[in-house]
Amino acid sequence: MIKPFLRVASPQDARRVLRGFSRLDSEDVAIDGALFRVLSEPIRASEDTPAFNRSTMDGFAVRASDTFGAGESSPALCRVVGEVLMGELVDITLRRGEAVRIWTGGGLPSDADAVVMVEHTEEVDRDTIEILKAVAPFDNVVRRGEDFKAGDTLVGVGHRLRPQDLGLLAAMGRSSVKVFRRPAVAVISSGDEIVPIDQVPPSGCMRDVNRHTIHASVIEAHAVPVWVGIAPDRLDVLAATIDHGLGSADMVIVSGGSSMGSRDYVIEAIQAYDDSEILIHGVSVSPGKPLILARVGSKPVVGLPGHPASALVCFEQFVVPLIRRLGGEDVVNPFLRPTVTARLTRNHPSREGRMDFVRVRLQGEGHAITATPVLGKSGMISAMVRAHGYICIQEDCEGLYRGDHVTVNLFSNWIEEHLEKEYLSGHEVARGSSGDLFESSRQEKLSRV
Repeated sequence: MIKPFLRVASPQDARRVLRGFSRLDSEDVAIDGALFRVLSEPIRASEDTPAFNRSTMDGFAVRASDTFGAGESSPALCRVVGEVLMGELVDITLRRGEAVRIWTGGGLPSDADAVVMVEHTEEVDRDTIEILKAVAPFDNVVRRGEDFKAGDTLVGVGHRLRPQDLGLLAAMGRSSVKVFRRPAVAVISSGDEIVPIDQVPPSGCMRDVNRHTIHASVIEAHAVPVWVGIAPDRLDVLAATIDHGLGSADMVIVSGGSSMGSRDYVIEAIQAYDDSEILIHGVSVSPGKPLILARVGSKPVVGLPGHPASALVCFEQFVVPLIRRLGGEDVVNPFLRPTVTARLTRNHPSREGRMDFVRVRLQGEGHAITATPVLGKSGMISAMVRAHGYICIQEDCEGLYRGDHVTVNLFSNWIEEHLEKEYLSGHEVARGSSGDLFESSRQEKLSRV
């Protein structure tokens, strides 16, 4: 018996459904364990930083007005009245025509408002220097509170912490931070034909590829994978396996059994719960149409297609946004991958009304980058391995033509390996990490090539 899809939804509808899930609770973690965690409370400065006017150069702390008009042909003379050693503030008040030797990071004495770089001075004798270049007030100085002031909100709730953010916490004397809990994701493989990878598959069976690709993908999404097991095509066993997953994790992923075949039981297993709801069954993407998004109580249950390429596409497009949502970010989008603009080498058709994700292989040709579609059915993991990335063809497009410029979402560091030595000049490369989009220092647009 062929079972119908409940309703094929658009990718946008599927992502809107994800907003119905709530963030997990929060916990305190040490800052050394907080990388890529998501803030559950804002970070506010408890004190001015720096707490004093601080030199950014080795040189001499001076009153800027004493240097006005100074130059190599008419240097200003200053008497050296002391030295600021690192880690101390001296009890010196500068008078007119006086200077204090200071080192990078040192605190300026009272009434000093600038630092002359040592390169712009000459010693006349042990107690006198010539200043060969004038400075303006607060040249070569970080003023008290210039980095941030007490009470400032520095980072808001929902921000995924980066190394520099942890440095900010350290500068404030914070050894721990309150973050949302990382989602635990139960992973289940289903199908009579699936066997563990350490077994030789009997005729008609295959090794469990999805367990390991999904496990790695969960880690890449900054969540915690929990392996539950392989469930055969029996409703009672699959239901018990899902129940185990619900009891041990914050969400459940089942690969396989999400389609319309007579032995695809994921929908029935979810509907067996009184507090369950099927939110999406079928989404207009290729590969990956047989996607299930459901809830049991407050926990999401996701049914992924069994074919490895379809499962990975659906994971990136719909499970990563769900993990980000549970983990504390107020977004329903995948993480931004590094991207590069390339020219398509052949025509590629698409069905209107469906979003297509097309694997491509890149090649550098002079100052251009070309993208060639990688052919292969959704059950072929090798097609994903051969590809350097993928392009997205929107629902309102009937296909792309040879020579069209396309944005390639990169799987790997192909740019570093193949472009930076020979092809990068003149290319714009976008790099994405933890939801942020960065632009390379190369400003030339590939569209101009």
